[in-house]
Amino acid sequence: MIDAPQIRPTIARKIWITIRLVVFGIGGFVAVWVSWLSIIFAFGPTGDRLLSPFVAAPLMLVGALMMLYGGGQWGRWAYLWVFVSVPLMATPLGWLVEVYPAADRLFAKPILIMLIALAMPVSYLLVKKYYRRVDNQVREDRAKDLG
Repeated sequence: MIDAPQIRPTIARKIWITIRLVVFGIGGFVAVWVSWLSIIFAFGPTGDRLLSPFVAAPLMLVGALMMLYGGGQWGRWAYLWVFVSVPLMATPLGWLVEVYPAADRLFAKPILIMLIALAMPVSYLLVKKYYRRVDNQVREDRAKDLG
């Protein structure tokens, strides 16, 4: 006999996870990048504004929280560092070039791509290591309480 009711919740759960990833994960990603670029442009030499910095800063936080929820990592707040690592790495480099024009060679394509692309994987590995350590500590504490 086939148990169709057991299959339906699994399919429904997979559909929900997919919708959650698309709506919150990708939507949060777009929100973080639009707000980051708005802040960069607002404080840049031209002073262009896509959004007010007073709107863009909270929108960046909301977007990062949306990505946490969309990726199924809600409550693991250290993953916020992964999402904001690229803007945190790229912004000082941009300001450095404004202050020291000789630092323009940092923005040669291979070096720039390497500097910005390394920020996210390195922060992800550090956060993953942190949560592995925390999870092991929680398991040890539970084992002590039970034993």
